[in-house]
Amino acid sequence: MFENLNITKKFPIVMIVFSLISVLVTASIAYTNASLQLKKMTEDKLFSLLESRKATLHQHLTNVSNDVIFHSQTPSVINAVIAFSQAWKQISSPRVEQLQATYIDHNPYAEGQKRAFLYADNNTLYDEQHKKYHPDFLNLTTLNRYHDLFLFDTQGNLIYTVAKERDFATNILTGEWSKTNLAELYRAINDDSQLSKVLINDFNLYEPSDNKAASFIGTKVYNKDHKVIGTLILQMPIEPLNSVMQVTAGMGESGETYVVGKDKLMRSDSRFYSGRSILRTRVDTKSVNAAIRGESGVHVIEDYRGVSVYSAYAPFDFSQLQWEIVAEIDEQEVMQPIYQMNYFLFISTSIVVIIIMLFGYLLSVNIARPIVDMTKTMQQLSDNDLAVNISVSDRKDEVGLMAKALQVFKNSAIERDKLQQQLVFLANHDSLTGLPSREFAAKHISSIIKLCNIENNKFALLFIDLDGFKLVNDTYGHKEGDFLLKEVASRLKDCVRSNDFVSRLGGDEFIVMLTNLESENHHLEITNRILSKINFSYAKDNKEMRVTASIGIAMFPDDAASVEELIKAADSAMYQAKASGKSCSKEYNI
Repeated sequence: MFENLNITKKFPIVMIVFSLISVLVTASIAYTNASLQLKKMTEDKLFSLLESRKATLHQHLTNVSNDVIFHSQTPSVINAVIAFSQAWKQISSPRVEQLQATYIDHNPYAEGQKRAFLYADNNTLYDEQHKKYHPDFLNLTTLNRYHDLFLFDTQGNLIYTVAKERDFATNILTGEWSKTNLAELYRAINDDSQLSKVLINDFNLYEPSDNKAASFIGTKVYNKDHKVIGTLILQMPIEPLNSVMQVTAGMGESGETYVVGKDKLMRSDSRFYSGRSILRTRVDTKSVNAAIRGESGVHVIEDYRGVSVYSAYAPFDFSQLQWEIVAEIDEQEVMQPIYQMNYFLFISTSIVVIIIMLFGYLLSVNIARPIVDMTKTMQQLSDNDLAVNISVSDRKDEVGLMAKALQVFKNSAIERDKLQQQLVFLANHDSLTGLPSREFAAKHISSIIKLCNIENNKFALLFIDLDGFKLVNDTYGHKEGDFLLKEVASRLKDCVRSNDFVSRLGGDEFIVMLTNLESENHHLEITNRILSKINFSYAKDNKEMRVTASIGIAMFPDDAASVEELIKAADSAMYQAKASGKSCSKEYNI
């Protein structure tokens, strides 16, 4: 082959051809592997984000359900149902016209603000009860962002609402709104034999609320004799649902999560559309159809906007709700690193070919083997095999320089891995004390909660706040304050066992989680050890200040069943310890 070419031409040609083939094969393999790995990582990450949003949505709806049960059993709601029912009976017919005229038509507030009207001052028993209970219910709906609160008597009369829309004072069973989803929920609640069962219905257009999307959740109201006296129903807010689904963390520039009903209409707003998407935007995609069939997975599809996306999907069921939850990221954004790598490979390949063409004639056979060896070494490095040995000779030509550059690349890769490990540590730990951060602590406690739920175990959470820290910090400055915090962190670690967990929440607040308790009072023994250890004088410049600790204790699952509730309970107990004179501990007491 090439018999008629002399070696000065043959060798460069052979070098160019085989080098080009080698570069193209390596680039193709690297491109294919990188593309497959990136797609797999994207799918795994997207599905994990989907499961996270799904769990958060479930927790949100659970919290709302618990809120409904709690309020239905409060004396204010029970007494309000009794009071409004009695006042209702004293109103002569036609009740609807009278009450709507008083609280809607003659209401001095504008549309959408009718709820601000506290009383009509018309000397009626109903107005007297309205004046008494309305401020509390108005405050309840405002703080919890409910659109409306409804109280029904046992005959289906809507005896009270906060918002004062056109359903107020009507009979939900026989009146104008008997075909609405509010009426359906009222019937379902009262047809069910269980007293404290919470029922929820899907979003639907609700005409009294300006024909906007509305979902309702409610339960029965009963007295101390367990006799049903009425029904409490809340009109679900849309904004908290959007807050859950429109979290963009981990979703890049183009990612979003949303929920869809069996009718393939959105049940949360799209982050890409202005205005409401609920019950307006139809999502008839491969992912939604698969989720409706009860399947879950990840597809590359064309979404409801006509954009090619990576789409993770799964069914979502809660009480009577049957939704589909979807998480999507634009394929263009996912593949952008691959496109950039492809461009880089093209440029780098072109440069290599040009260099070989220019200097190939000067190459000799004695550099072929070192190049082959370095190519193998580069492949190993590209596979992140940083243990590979790089032989650097004393050659002063390009081969020697390439070998040295490869060693620098390897060293840089090793340093990069070390830096990455340091960044991971810094992301999960407090930079001052070296203790786990608040975010890491929340994840750790959550994992322990799951394990304890499986193994039916308990653990104690201590919320520690320093007494006297602010005086030291203000008197001697942040530097001394930082030294004090590091000293406290060291003492805390000395007080606990190897399997216990210590974290700094921020400022002078710390938490300690005690697992595998050996006795009922084992956590108190450790708590007392901490109180003793963090009780010392801080002297400087002829001034002496005493630093102690106030500790709040919460037990899982006796006091709380979630991370947020557990920390909140321990924090509350800590404030009780502060109020009791500081330098002591208090167990959470509801």
